[in-house]
Amino acid sequence: MKINAHWLTYLLVIICVVSVAGFSTAFADSHEAEESHAEHEEGAAAEEKASIPGWFRVDTDSLGTNFLIGATHVVGGIPLASTIYIGGTRGEYDFGVVLPVVKGDSMSLTLLPTLGVGFDYAGANGPATLFPQMFVFLPAGKFYFQSWTIGTFFLPSFSDDATNTVYTRNRLTYKINDTVDLGPQFETVLGLVDGVTPFSTIIGGRINIAYGENNTLGVLVGYDLEKGEDDTGLTGRLSFTRTW
Repeated sequence: MKINAHWLTYLLVIICVVSVAGFSTAFADSHEAEESHAEHEEGAAAEEKASIPGWFRVDTDSLGTNFLIGATHVVGGIPLASTIYIGGTRGEYDFGVVLPVVKGDSMSLTLLPTLGVGFDYAGANGPATLFPQMFVFLPAGKFYFQSWTIGTFFLPSFSDDATNTVYTRNRLTYKINDTVDLGPQFETVLGLVDGVTPFSTIIGGRINIAYGENNTLGVLVGYDLEKGEDDTGLTGRLSFTRTW
């Protein structure tokens, strides 16, 4: 009977060990499954968030260095574009509706009417400027045309004697290869003072250089026809853009 009791004790110990091991393995498998499910949920959420197209750009020209961040959200089937401009103490919020006019395999035409509101955070005077704008995007094979026209209208709360302006920037580039696009660019600033007065008229060349995946370095070298007497007239712009 003592021998049988010993064997019974050993048998109970073995059963307990196997039970604990089995529970630990099942718990681990269940925990791993929960982690895998959570990772899948997070991945799906990240993928959904990443599906919102956006872009970031920083550029430097005669107006200083500006940071721009934009994205497009589809609300009720309507693509809405928004952009934030940041420069010094100035901030601007733009909202517009993307209007695909022509959609084809070899060519497409998209219009983007936008209205922006500008603030000068150096003071506490509320909105300072209104910016009605129109963007035109026209890719056609290896050619790409882009036009941007913006009006700058100062509100009385900002200044009673500030000069309203209209600015337009137009460029046509040709895709040389996967790295380089180049072409002519024209831009002008018109002051709305006693009629229309040209403040600046730049004619030049534009080159875009791929800087890795989804990155573009843009360089404009131009000549300002409205240059001052002591200026050479050479001017330009540097920009870096990332899209996602």
